[in-house]
Amino acid sequence: MTSCRSSGGPALLRVAIVGLGPWGLCALERLLSAVRSGARANPGLVVHLIEPGPPGSGIYDVAQPDYLLLNNACDELSLYPFEDEARQPRYGKGFYDWLAAQRCCWDPDECCATGGRPVQPDDFVARRLMGEYLQWFYRELVADAPAGVELVHHATLGVDLVPRRDGTEELRLADGRTVLADHVAPYPVDPYADSLGDGATVAVAGMGLVAVDVVFALTAGRGGQFVGNGGALAYRPSGREPTIHLLSRSGLPYTSKPPTRPALAPVVCTPEALAGVSRSPSIDFRREVLPLLVREMSARYYAQAAAQAGVAPDAATAAEQLRTAHSEGRFEHELDRLAARLGPFDPEAMFFGRATAHDSPDDYERFAYDAIAADVREAQVPNGGSPVKAAAGVFRIFRDPIRSIVEYGRLSLEGYLDFRGEIGTRISRLVAGPPASRMRQLLALMDAGVVRLRHGPAPALRRSVKNRGRIRVSSTLIAKPVVDDVDLLIRGYLEDPRIDASTSALLTRLYRRGRVNQLWYGAVSVGSIDVTPDAHPVDREGRPQERLWVLGPVTEGTRYFTHYIPSAKRGMRGFEDIGACVKAILS
Repeated sequence: MTSCRSSGGPALLRVAIVGLGPWGLCALERLLSAVRSGARANPGLVVHLIEPGPPGSGIYDVAQPDYLLLNNACDELSLYPFEDEARQPRYGKGFYDWLAAQRCCWDPDECCATGGRPVQPDDFVARRLMGEYLQWFYRELVADAPAGVELVHHATLGVDLVPRRDGTEELRLADGRTVLADHVAPYPVDPYADSLGDGATVAVAGMGLVAVDVVFALTAGRGGQFVGNGGALAYRPSGREPTIHLLSRSGLPYTSKPPTRPALAPVVCTPEALAGVSRSPSIDFRREVLPLLVREMSARYYAQAAAQAGVAPDAATAAEQLRTAHSEGRFEHELDRLAARLGPFDPEAMFFGRATAHDSPDDYERFAYDAIAADVREAQVPNGGSPVKAAAGVFRIFRDPIRSIVEYGRLSLEGYLDFRGEIGTRISRLVAGPPASRMRQLLALMDAGVVRLRHGPAPALRRSVKNRGRIRVSSTLIAKPVVDDVDLLIRGYLEDPRIDASTSALLTRLYRRGRVNQLWYGAVSVGSIDVTPDAHPVDREGRPQERLWVLGPVTEGTRYFTHYIPSAKRGMRGFEDIGACVKAILS
């Protein structure tokens, strides 16, 4: 976001928003709302919107096929944060309300938005529908702009940012034009469906949301269909599918996204307990924080299990009893009592996975299949009443407290590397996976022999000597080893962005000139862009660049869990961060 005041006449503020996907759209909404509410005495404002594609939708391309799904229920998403404001603008609709107004339909088995029943609040719908919502939101936002505000869309990229002697910033665009400003905030898998030859063999590294998207581009995207088979689901091949090997470093399949449950007050992870950890100058997450979260998992599991078994009238009552036991120093005794009545629960095994030896590729594949099937059954417990899913939900419920501990260099270097390398991945496996309907379809693909999981944990990859041009995949932790040569290896996961290897021309030039820099732990850099808690990037000399703001996924590493659509129904953090930037600019 950039702004510049004119030199004569009434003060004119000029702002540029670089990148108008969901985060940029939120920045525009907060800026216009602040002007409308009188946060700026003189409403004179020019906003330059730098976005080469259709404004609003970003990666949510409206041309995506329907089999690429959101991994949040549609009723959890809303770009309008304040539904209780007296003036409700036309764009003040959440995603589900917009879908309902459009009379959208959804067939969860066929992943089709052109037929089926009316969309339900808990449906995980096609991503292209989110793109259509975002574009609609942008159009309505522009139409509702306050008097005295001019919006200028530049359908091009920002490629450089140069400070001027008068303290303003000159934003250079790919089409040769420039925009002057005071402040700046810089912010697909379906081609595989058509580009791969029939009869190929493919390895997909990863088992999370991106990997599953790739699998469906190579199956449903090439003409295959999922069909009902009694109460089960079967896959009807088109004949164009490759053989797909899913690979995993941990060997543990992702679990389906847990349903949203009514909030329970913390039992173990109280604000006081977490504040005690936060005061440490160099935090070891595994040793100091994870034990609190693991105990909270046990509390949530047994609170839900007690309600399900009729031992307590509801989960909230059971949780209150556990909270009292914890405050009186008899928490472990209470857990033992509940375990004797309701059965054992091992939260550490759930988080890290049980150490399991695999005798053969078939043995590992059965293990992975059974794990996915068991998780799907838990996800299908009516009303989201699964104790297992309640325990997993801890890492979603406490995401903001986790952020407050792991962000902005608060961890030790060893703790940071451990969190980014393993702990964060285990958290994502439990709470950031695909919808349960998608995992049910994955089982159907395995039943059809199209998708294989044969290589176990941590498979080795190298160029095939025997078959030049192919990749050799070898098991490393299976007693009876297996080797396969594949035609293509696809990376099915997201890596943390590195400022020293950014694909953005704008960020690359800023980094080369030292205006932005990597996060450092002592003498060790970790690649992520260094930003202050109020979103200013830090330059090579350690100085905050107070006319620049950086928000969204590009800050991942210094910040935590930024790959999301800012949404009023899933937490206000995105709006609060952007609102603070807007307040600073307008003041």
